Amino acid sequence: MKKLAFFACLLLSGATWAVGERTTEGMTEAEDLGVTAGLALACNAGGKLDDFELIASRIIANKALTAEAEQKGYREFAEAKFRAYNEQRNNPKETCGAVLDSFNHLPIFRSVVFADGGLKMYDGTYLKPLRPVKPVSQKVTTNQKGNKKK
Repeated sequence: MKKLAFFACLLLSGATWAVGERTTEGMTEAEDLGVTAGLALACNAGGKLDDFELIASRIIANKALTAEAEQKGYREFAEAKFRAYNEQRNNPKETCGAVLDSFNHLPIFRSVVFADGGLKMYDGTYLKPLRPVKPVSQKVTTNQKGNKKK
């Protein structure tokens, strides 16, 4: 339960947290999300990590006021993820079992991502995208020649 509270505090606030030598004091939300993703990646979180990164990318994109701020957020996320991954692999402060148990129970997984890029957070708030994403559509071709069996 302590581990769950640790990661919940990490994601829900910009507050300081520390485990051993790890601290996120002064980190942006994108960096906090990146640290969480890096720890999960180092511990082979699998498909849950994909879901987490999708939600994290929507949080970063939807909270950015400009395209430049969005790119900066993605860069901060990637750099923090890389640092946390290397630290967990080379000098683990927590066992992977503890990290994965906390990671799998994060409230962020109750968030809903919409096709237009919007995100309904687990606390009920809705983050509207800066630039709506166009849904992927399938291209229909009328030329069927290439599909004929010979």
